[in-house]
Amino acid sequence: MTMRIASLLVTLTASAAFLAAPSLAEPETKTQLVSLDGKRVETLQLRHDFNSAWVVDNRNILFRDDRRDYFLVTLKAECEPLEVRNRQFEFHPGWSWRLKSTSGYEVRPDAGRPCEVGQIAQIDDARATPMRDAALWRVW
Repeated sequence: MTMRIASLLVTLTASAAFLAAPSLAEPETKTQLVSLDGKRVETLQLRHDFNSAWVVDNRNILFRDDRRDYFLVTLKAECEPLEVRNRQFEFHPGWSWRLKSTSGYEVRPDAGRPCEVGQIAQIDDARATPMRDAALWRVW
């Protein structure tokens, strides 16, 4: 009888540990990716290289690629180094042909701490143009 109770306790403990463990089937999302139609996706295919970037505010950066597609990068928190006009920065780990939601991305200013990316969304020209124009006339 004692052996049966011990066996039952081991089974219950193992079951509880299994249910409390994170799912192995779903990897952790580190960066939210949004396609042009507004749907969340696991990967986002990029075409060519980026030729322009505009700091909309210290939390949003607008990028344009060679095909004139726009991508809005939204940081997880305000990035103070982006408040300085003409401050250079890099996107890390660098643009690749495919962005993955399971990868963590950062904006790294030449001076100051890195800033984590929360979301990358492909946006259309109608939404991007006012952002780009506002960034050009932004008071620094």
